Amino acid sequence: MSETAAQARARSSVVTGFEGTHLDAELAATFARSGFGGFILFARNAGTLAGVRALTDALRACYAHGPPPVVAVDQEGGRVARLREDVESMPSMMALGATGDASLAWRAGRQVAFDLRRAGCTLNFAPVLDLAVDPDNAAIGTRSLGCDPGNVARLGAAYAAGLESGGIVATPKHFPGHGSTSGDSHVELPAVNLSESLWRDRDLVPFAALAPGARAMMSAHVVLGSLDAANAATLSRRLLVGELRDELHFGGVCFTDCMQMHAIARTVGTPAGAAAAVAAGADGVLVSHSPELAQAAAARIARDAPPQRLAEAAARMRALRETSSAPLPLDAPPPEAGIGLEIARRAVTLLRGRASADAASCTVVSFEGSTDDGAADPAETIASLREAEPALAEERLPLDPAGDRVAALLERIAGRHPVVLMRHARRFASQRLAIRAILERFPDATIVAVRSPFDLECASGARHALATYGDESVSLHGLARVVFGGEPARGALPVELANGR
Repeated sequence: MSETAAQARARSSVVTGFEGTHLDAELAATFARSGFGGFILFARNAGTLAGVRALTDALRACYAHGPPPVVAVDQEGGRVARLREDVESMPSMMALGATGDASLAWRAGRQVAFDLRRAGCTLNFAPVLDLAVDPDNAAIGTRSLGCDPGNVARLGAAYAAGLESGGIVATPKHFPGHGSTSGDSHVELPAVNLSESLWRDRDLVPFAALAPGARAMMSAHVVLGSLDAANAATLSRRLLVGELRDELHFGGVCFTDCMQMHAIARTVGTPAGAAAAVAAGADGVLVSHSPELAQAAAARIARDAPPQRLAEAAARMRALRETSSAPLPLDAPPPEAGIGLEIARRAVTLLRGRASADAASCTVVSFEGSTDDGAADPAETIASLREAEPALAEERLPLDPAGDRVAALLERIAGRHPVVLMRHARRFASQRLAIRAILERFPDATIVAVRSPFDLECASGARHALATYGDESVSLHGLARVVFGGEPARGALPVELANGR
């Protein structure tokens, strides 16, 4: 095989990200020459839906010859949703898990597919099949459908089928599982310290269920020491071929997670890691932030990847591109309008006590601030429960409030019924102390975990405790329907808390 052929195949195995909401002439010319297999969009590329569509049309126009590129996105719902304007607002995967409803999961996938196709996307890096088994897992959290392997498999399969029915390639992730570690591969290379038998009996189960029929799947930058202690899964032939291909009978495109994440970039390095991933069995290599680094990765793949392996990867990527669905009209009618709020309402979970309260006598106490949430886009603003229930009074405190601010708050809300919105209480000792002080003064207060349900372990003394699995506007509207609108709390806790409640 000539060097030119190797380079072309290597570039076709690379999926790159870039800055901006439009292509200028220089970037368009670069992409027309590049031969990249596709592109991945982030919030930095997204404004209005019409704007995203113009951008993806421009990307396709760069490919006058050959199949169109993959146009991929992480549109999971909740904190990880790159497109937010003019699309259905969807709660987190864990909110969907709390409903336990496979038909709802299928409908959610169908609606997301509709919105993505209107945007001109062809592939969604979802559903998340990682299990929510480590309370301190910063990388996954409410991106997970839950902790039960069978339920995660059932709901993940339904969601993936909904995506596929709507013409979007579903890409389950992150094989072989990123849930059983507190480390975050965005900032380090985490170790999954599980025995092989436990991994097979638990974390592998959802991937085994979906792999045989999946057109694509994404690998994780984690070390599963019981199977390959020397390599991250993304770089492990033992896992990508021995397990995913040979044991699970996966025949689709294996995408890597982003090779600019620190788990790779600060260990083997992005270009070397890209070549090692292809050699190990990956077909599509994500370089999410830099077209220049993507070019360097392609050059390293062409130089170092075995020719037969490179040809196989390029063929799989081409087949996926050739079967991509065309975009839908921007004004096409939605198949499942309002499903985001339906999920949010049905997800609200009452752990104990009562859910209902009188808005006129309540003050919302909201702990707020920015945190590093891995794959989530930084939130410019934090949604308020008052958007759904304007009659509410509201007090906002930092995630880690000083004691004098808490003391002043207690005086201001005297005679009121506090509805406390917890965020990351496990991480912030001062928030835990503040919640304890609120409960001592107001033992009948309503405590709501609006991010991780594991935060409720920090409020075991609360008489009334609920979880929403997200604090985006749609989830807070669902909460308002239950607490102030009289709807029943129908959700079931999809994780196991240490105190059992």
